[in-house]
Amino acid sequence: MAFFWNLIRSLMRMAVGIVVLFCAAAIPAYFVSTDSKTLSAAGEGTQTPKALARLYFDAVKLSAASLLAESGGGDAVLENSINALYAEHPRWKAAGGDEPFFDAFYSTLDVSDPAKLGGASVYALLSTQDNREKLLNFLRQSKSAIVARILALRSINSTLLPPVFTSAGAPLDAAILTTALLAQTGDLNQRFLRDFNDIVERAGGDSAKREELERFFIAVLVFSKDCDWMQLRSAMQNFSSPKQAYEFSKVYSETAAACGEGSQRAKSVMLAGLLMSADPDACGAYLSGGNEKTVFDFARAYCNGEGALKFLLERKFPLRSDDVWFEKVAGPYLWKLEAEFAPLCAAYPVGMLVAKVLLALLGGYFFVRGLFRIFEVRRDTPSWISPLALVRGLLEGAVAALFFFLVLEPEAFSIKIESDSPPDLRFSFEKTLNTIGEETMKLDTDTATLAAVGLFLVLQLLVYVFCLIRLASIKRLTASPELKLKLLENEENLFDLGLYIGLFGTVTSLVLLTVGVVTASLMAAYTSTLFGIIVTAFVKIAHVRRYKRRLLMEL
Repeated sequence: MAFFWNLIRSLMRMAVGIVVLFCAAAIPAYFVSTDSKTLSAAGEGTQTPKALARLYFDAVKLSAASLLAESGGGDAVLENSINALYAEHPRWKAAGGDEPFFDAFYSTLDVSDPAKLGGASVYALLSTQDNREKLLNFLRQSKSAIVARILALRSINSTLLPPVFTSAGAPLDAAILTTALLAQTGDLNQRFLRDFNDIVERAGGDSAKREELERFFIAVLVFSKDCDWMQLRSAMQNFSSPKQAYEFSKVYSETAAACGEGSQRAKSVMLAGLLMSADPDACGAYLSGGNEKTVFDFARAYCNGEGALKFLLERKFPLRSDDVWFEKVAGPYLWKLEAEFAPLCAAYPVGMLVAKVLLALLGGYFFVRGLFRIFEVRRDTPSWISPLALVRGLLEGAVAALFFFLVLEPEAFSIKIESDSPPDLRFSFEKTLNTIGEETMKLDTDTATLAAVGLFLVLQLLVYVFCLIRLASIKRLTASPELKLKLLENEENLFDLGLYIGLFGTVTSLVLLTVGVVTASLMAAYTSTLFGIIVTAFVKIAHVRRYKRRLLMEL
């Protein structure tokens, strides 16, 4: 009968543990990924791509509005409205909207059909010497001192780009003229102009500042190659310094190149995301070193609204894949609870992750304790609330929680090794830019090794507590010192358990590393034995030897 009631209580504990673990799994908060339900919840009630595109349309920034709408899934009504305005004002198509300064320059060009160059990139428009000369003459009429200062840079003796006065100086000339036109139209904010003006003043005697200036012109060329005038000026308004523009252009080009055939779509999405977030640093940090998956996640967040994009950029994690086998198996049973928890995860991502960890620990504690109690009818501690019992339960829960997260989020336990971003860009006629410099390898994250070391440490702590419990049970016996000494000798192999588990962990890790099942480093394998030696030595020297000495003195 005692065994029967013990079995019932144990099964009930395991059931409670499973329910708590189920609730933990239903919280869509993760260590190194973002859940799509949480992303959607973060975008609720915030500005959508269609709403933002409408704002640009109302400001007669037609090509930018079209870019925003198309990147967000399309808006047929808006596109029809844009085409109607283009039909009514054909000259707007060249600039991408109503732009008086650009239109004044464009009217000087010898274009029989006003819409002939409609939709062309700024760089394509300025690729001819004649068009650049006409823009230069137009800008020389400006009364702006900053415009005159920028035009004076055409005589700079550049090193990254061919100087303007050479036969190959068209790219630098186009970049300088484009920057001057941006300054004339007021599209460079005050912070940018302050920084830019400081760089210009010091460029003559400071090679580092001159190189920073040229890098900015490379950024202008990168964007002007893909954008018409309205799209270009809309993008440039978001930069607060020349360095920021260059850094984003580098990420923009590298990420697009990594997307292969989808590079043009990737560029549109990245520009649309920049316009929505108005945060080049956050966009660049997320997209840096990215590929098609990164751009897809970025686009998905953009389509869910400004709040979703901001959430993704703040978390800096990729979207969780639906191909994880746990999602396929348990997803249909979790989605209702996940939908309930998603708004909380969007509002308090760190807090909900902490709650998930605590639930996993609690669920692991109940499950493991219930499982062990099936085979252990008699309690080996005075009470379940005794310090040793609670510490043992906590460690058992930690081991169970670690395996729980290993199943739930396996990507959190993998090593990611990637190349550093190339330190510089070069502009050429055949390609927009070219990366230079040697690539160096760096270890981005090593969560697999940390998890393995953590698991071995927790296991050894669990062994340590278990040995203390066994030693305490012998101390509590009302027996003679001679009998207790014999019991201690009988438990000798148990007190060596830490060493056995340490060796087992090392051998198992080396085998798994050899066959490629896990990605942790060799450090984790050797750490297992080290922990085993330390724990075994501490148990036998600090506890067993001391207690044996006391018993011998009592004989």
